[in-house]
Amino acid sequence: MCIVGATAGIVGGARSSGMTETTKLGPRKATSPVVAVPRRWLIGLMACVVVPWLVVGGWWWITSEPSDDLAPPAAVEAGVSPAVGPWGELSVTPIVISPPMEYVSRVWGELQPSVWHFPPMTGDELETLLRSFGLAAADAARLRTGARAADPVPGVFVTPEADLVARMSHEVRGNVYLWLAKSALSGYTDRPINFDQVSSYRFYGQSIDEWLGAPVSAETRKLVEPYVYRRDGFMFFADIEQVRSRITNADELQRLAKQLLRHATVLVHLRVPPSVSLDDVAEYWGRGGRRTDLRPLLESAVRANGGAGLIDISHLLPTVARDHLYRYPRPTVEDLSRPLLANCLWTALNFFNPTPDDRFLDPEIALATLKSDYYVVQDNFQLGDVVAFADRHGNLVHVAVHLAGDLVFSKNGTSALAPWSILPLSRLRGHYAEYADDWQITYHRRKDM
Repeated sequence: MCIVGATAGIVGGARSSGMTETTKLGPRKATSPVVAVPRRWLIGLMACVVVPWLVVGGWWWITSEPSDDLAPPAAVEAGVSPAVGPWGELSVTPIVISPPMEYVSRVWGELQPSVWHFPPMTGDELETLLRSFGLAAADAARLRTGARAADPVPGVFVTPEADLVARMSHEVRGNVYLWLAKSALSGYTDRPINFDQVSSYRFYGQSIDEWLGAPVSAETRKLVEPYVYRRDGFMFFADIEQVRSRITNADELQRLAKQLLRHATVLVHLRVPPSVSLDDVAEYWGRGGRRTDLRPLLESAVRANGGAGLIDISHLLPTVARDHLYRYPRPTVEDLSRPLLANCLWTALNFFNPTPDDRFLDPEIALATLKSDYYVVQDNFQLGDVVAFADRHGNLVHVAVHLAGDLVFSKNGTSALAPWSILPLSRLRGHYAEYADDWQITYHRRKDM
């Protein structure tokens, strides 16, 4: 990934697998200054918080043991209002957003071969594992023969040939790549491994046409489709290196990058039905000392259209959320000195703040704040509660902000290519498929609220 020129364009594919601290760049005009982005920013397209957080695991589960009865509210279906509550009645409209073309660079760097990393194991164990994914016996044996010791990361590297990567079925590809991503994340080091799988593109939808849309040619969609794998309603794509070598038009490659980075979210509107007290709705959305500010707007909705007036809930959110919703970060040269770009912890802990506190870019400070300034709640969730997702070992994976019903405000990743959005809580399980088998959820509320 790189930042290019005055528009701070981000390299379209965020591809720099195998590179060290900075991104290698291809030829460029002298009039296009390029700033290398720290490698640590490039790992954040998928996960908001990099595991492991075992240092806080004891606190996380000893003081906030999740109840067996704790479960997310019913999921919000497309076009269907969730149950009416003290927040009023919500209706959702699915939309799709993508980063501005100014953020999507035409510079991708050198082509990188596919490299799979496996933890230390014998040749027999490697071949057996590969067969368990569904690979043919001959392919598994060929990969075993070509395996080499990983250096300096413990384990073995396998470099599959392009024809083998292309021949894998959708199911086998999903089995292999999800395992590689889980393996890399469970043994994370400062030197990224299985980067393509960990930072795979992902989109909530049903078809490649829905994902890539009209801006990308039919020929390009046909190139991408065989490499797509699916899980929990999401499509994943991790083989950009296999495809971009066959696309000679730079404009088409840039359009492909923009479309691969599309993000499915929802617009949400509020109605105050007769069955819900306006005082209750104002109290719910006005947390953080904003009740008086919001009441005139809510009253106008009750009076409009015979009580059927709708309000976009973005107008009811605190300043930080309102200013960032459906938008993408705009990294500057000054941001190069920061440990990370804005991530999920920064987003959640700044939700009620009038201005963002950038101390929360430091994970240690953010986690210490979550520990000292928040308490665990088991029911009756309120606007602004922090929803924490962890694996079964207590490793923190992601945090989001509870809005109402099944809806959360979330920044899914540290990347500048990951927007702030509203999602059904249930959809985050699919987005973070690498952890979905071990999902643990706890809710945390500010002590001063």
